[in-house]
Amino acid sequence: MSLRKKLFLSFIALITLNILLFKFVFQDIIIDQLKNDRHNQYQAEKDAAEKIRVNQLLRSSNFKDPIERQELEKQLPEDVMYRMVVKDASGNTIYHRPSKAYSLKLSLPSTTKSDLKVVAEYHFQQEPPREGEIVIYFYTDDYDIMGTTGVSMMLWFIYGSLVLVGLLLLTLFVRWILRPVSELARVTQEIREGKRLVTFTYRSHDEFGQLFRYFGDMVDELRFSEERQSEMIASIAHDFRTPLTTIKGYASYIGSGRVTDLMRIQKQMGKIEVKTSDLEKLLDELQDFTVQSTEVRLNISRIHVKGFLKGIIEDYLARVKEAGLTFQWKLRVSNELHIEADETKLRRVMENLLNNAIHYNKPNGSILITCDQREGHVLFSVIDKGEGIAAEDLPKVFNKFYRAEKSRNRNNGGTGLGLTICQSIVRRHGGELTVNSEQGIGSSFSFTIPFFHG
Repeated sequence: MSLRKKLFLSFIALITLNILLFKFVFQDIIIDQLKNDRHNQYQAEKDAAEKIRVNQLLRSSNFKDPIERQELEKQLPEDVMYRMVVKDASGNTIYHRPSKAYSLKLSLPSTTKSDLKVVAEYHFQQEPPREGEIVIYFYTDDYDIMGTTGVSMMLWFIYGSLVLVGLLLLTLFVRWILRPVSELARVTQEIREGKRLVTFTYRSHDEFGQLFRYFGDMVDELRFSEERQSEMIASIAHDFRTPLTTIKGYASYIGSGRVTDLMRIQKQMGKIEVKTSDLEKLLDELQDFTVQSTEVRLNISRIHVKGFLKGIIEDYLARVKEAGLTFQWKLRVSNELHIEADETKLRRVMENLLNNAIHYNKPNGSILITCDQREGHVLFSVIDKGEGIAAEDLPKVFNKFYRAEKSRNRNNGGTGLGLTICQSIVRRHGGELTVNSEQGIGSSFSFTIPFFHG
């Protein structure tokens, strides 16, 4: 499961848990508290309205007991926002008195009358001979509502839920992130110290699991490349030593003066020349690989496809015949077909594939060159009826320094770089080099090059 999906499902699970907790645990508690708050508020307003009414009656009465009136005024709820209005029989206001809390609230710069909402009205009809009524208005605002116990409980639940969800998601996220990062740091340190057989304990199928698989493949490729490189160095040392020993032996023998027969000297000099050519081929392959690695620019020219292939076929007719092989070709392209390519490098690809077909063929085997015009590209193929490549080696044949059969390649003087160089050349031309092979039956190497109609 991906990390994104884990976080999303965890978020949904936590939100669902909060909803269930509110529904079955906190909802009844909060609602009961809101009911109690409203009841207490109603009771307090009712008691306050009665005290205000009595106080007003005493103030307007002919018989006034100053002590009693002072006691009642002390009991007036000045911390409650209310406003008392006395109206005559016509409904006109003849007297009004706000509470201290109400006046203080309106005196604040950030408060207007529209911010205060009437939550209750009490109407008291005055007794005869007076006519009219006493109206008491009770007000509230956002701060009063927020200050009630029930609302505070609800807000605490909401804020607490948000904090809890955030902390749990952060904990899960940190756990899912830090564990693989620590693992990656450990493995990287092991690789830095020279270890190549590394193991991962992280087995999740998320983005980090995929990263570790890619990282493991990269380490395997690094190990494989280093092993092949070591083998190549040993092989090159062997390949250099063999012809050099031969050259040294013949040169020493000729230089000793014991050979006076001119024909014999020429024959030995010919062998020295052959061994020198072998060394040159080995050095050329190494140099080609170095050149391909530095991405030297291609020398593009317009190449006539049939003429290009016929030239190569003519050069290889004698070599294939000497090897005792049958040589055939099928050029199924238009006579006017041209491609834009680096002719020298393209020839290098064809020669490498033909050399491999000759070296790894069976006695009395065959080689077939085909060229087909496809949609937008030309398909070149070199097919042999040789030894073939094992299925387990097939995916690795284009890896640098790779040798499917080390002893056989050593005898042939290869470095394991030829196909790597060919693949690099083809890809730089915008094509692709592929192989199909079956052990004991033969191999087919094919590559594509975009064509140009002329």
